[in-house]
Amino acid sequence: MRIKFWGVRGSIPTPEHRNHRYGGNTTCVEVRLDDGTIFILDCGSGVRPLGKSLEREFEGKSIQAYVLMSHFHWDHIQGVPFFAPLYRPGNTFLFLSVKRKKSDLQGLIEGQMGSPHFPVDMGALLSARSFWSLDYGEISVQSATIRTAPLNHPQGCVAFRIDADGASLVFATDTEPGSVAHDHALRNLAEGADLLIYDAQYTPEQLQGERKGWGHSTWLEGVRIARECGIRRLALTHHDPESDDVFVDGLVKQARELMPEIEGASEGLEIDLAQDSVLRAYEANLHRKERRYSAELPIRLTWGNNGHTGEAEGLLLNVSQSALYFLAPDSIPSDKIMEVTITIPNELTRHGELISRFTALPTRKNWVSRTLAGTGSCVGVLARRIEDSEIPQDYENVPSLKTAAK
Repeated sequence: MRIKFWGVRGSIPTPEHRNHRYGGNTTCVEVRLDDGTIFILDCGSGVRPLGKSLEREFEGKSIQAYVLMSHFHWDHIQGVPFFAPLYRPGNTFLFLSVKRKKSDLQGLIEGQMGSPHFPVDMGALLSARSFWSLDYGEISVQSATIRTAPLNHPQGCVAFRIDADGASLVFATDTEPGSVAHDHALRNLAEGADLLIYDAQYTPEQLQGERKGWGHSTWLEGVRIARECGIRRLALTHHDPESDDVFVDGLVKQARELMPEIEGASEGLEIDLAQDSVLRAYEANLHRKERRYSAELPIRLTWGNNGHTGEAEGLLLNVSQSALYFLAPDSIPSDKIMEVTITIPNELTRHGELISRFTALPTRKNWVSRTLAGTGSCVGVLARRIEDSEIPQDYENVPSLKTAAK
């Protein structure tokens, strides 16, 4: 199970420079299963860049996804009219929420496109769309089991738990602690989960003061739930529009003093529960002003793996002075320094094959619809080129890594 955050802000989008690391889009999370099933959790403004990413990935092929709606406050639905795949025939989307009539559910999601609020009505949506209202309980969707629980929020909200691929995720945004029934229901739902995505809009002091009753929670309550329920990793989300990067950093730092495995959710953050890996997009945002060279060339990747050498074939797509982007089997590790061997064929050099080697560290993976010959499904990998001096002396890797040609 792989999770990617496309929107992590609460209440209203905040596209400001002071928020550039965590991001200003409102709530949207993508979940991918090993069998290719796509879940979309809420449709805040973050669903717009998700839609663009899906269209690039599927390249005209049909897109099918299940959209789980926690509730219908505007910051969780406002991206729907701007989700490009909804306008494409051949795409299929199933919207699910709790305790809503089918007609109500569709109206709540698409009604914002009616006059006088939006210039294009629902007739422009050419995708196939269906709407399911769920009872609190358990259902099966493809290879996943989905459970729900009510949350304490004005006009109501629902938490979702997804169990699939031997892993479990709980999505609990927009909730305020203090209701015994709701607190108990959430803890029952979250028990033993691998990842809890939790509302941390306010500080503990704000929640005890003027923000009490507004329907949101704190990093401290998230830590309490995670520790009580044996949760492996906690992602704090729904950041307040007034909380800039520095302020959110401070909240995350306080939380990590009580529980190390905590992430401040940021746009582009990817968590792979199977590999127990975390890729932070803002850390991978390398020198974009460098000149990049595009070329499809075969590469060989080599890394150390428990005393042995791991190898894989890949395809280089572009390279710059400090980074490269390539396709590789989805089984390659995310945390290993690698030796990258690029082979430029004789057809290009006309003086025999030219081989270049350097070292690199993967910083981000993304899912692509292309395949590699002989390997099947693959991922796109952004890797940072590193100098030999950056490699720890005791780092387990291939023997040649320390002397890789520059």
